[in-house]
Amino acid sequence: MGRLQIASEVSESFYHQLYFDMRGFLLRERPVATTEITDAIKHFFRLRFVANHTVLCSHSGSTEYLTDVLVTTFNPKSVVAKRSLQVTADEITALLAVESELGGVGASSAYGVMKNVVEDFLKLLMIRSKYRVMVFTSLPYSNEKNSIVNRLDTLRTLYSRTPGVAGGMLLVHLSGSRPKSTQVQAHVTENSIRGFLISSNGSSITEISQDLESPGKGIGP
Repeated sequence: MGRLQIASEVSESFYHQLYFDMRGFLLRERPVATTEITDAIKHFFRLRFVANHTVLCSHSGSTEYLTDVLVTTFNPKSVVAKRSLQVTADEITALLAVESELGGVGASSAYGVMKNVVEDFLKLLMIRSKYRVMVFTSLPYSNEKNSIVNRLDTLRTLYSRTPGVAGGMLLVHLSGSRPKSTQVQAHVTENSIRGFLISSNGSSITEISQDLESPGKGIGP
């Protein structure tokens, strides 16, 4: 139990710091349009990890690989030498996998938005990565109470029903609205960004407190 507890504490510490760094970056950049927010998220992860890792995502210097952002200890596009075909990587490891779903095709209803989120979330469950992050938005059904908690529990349930997944996951929720019945629009403000952690065994979700000194607020099934 000692090693499992230490591993869990390390993951939580990593996720907490990553969340606050990402939150601070988005609040400084203040992107507005969905494409701007998506680009800002990818830019954050590039800046955060490029010094010591390969960061794969769609931008001018790279392309997407497996997930929206994948941080690895090797470059999968040059893992074997051209002529000798010798393996150039000493270690084949994915440190971090990130999916961001803030709209997309059919994202003009509560179901349509969540359907797109779930499809991307499943990619994170299928990939073998040390850490996982899901950035998403949501819309409530008419008169739905606790809609965000309901969406979180859907993701927690999917996580808990995936054999072999461990280490928990960071969920970053951006509040969404639907102006004039068009596609969902996510928002970046002090009050619209919230972070949550799925526990390693998938039994609960804890909200990350905005106060680093305060414990999070538990949200269970």
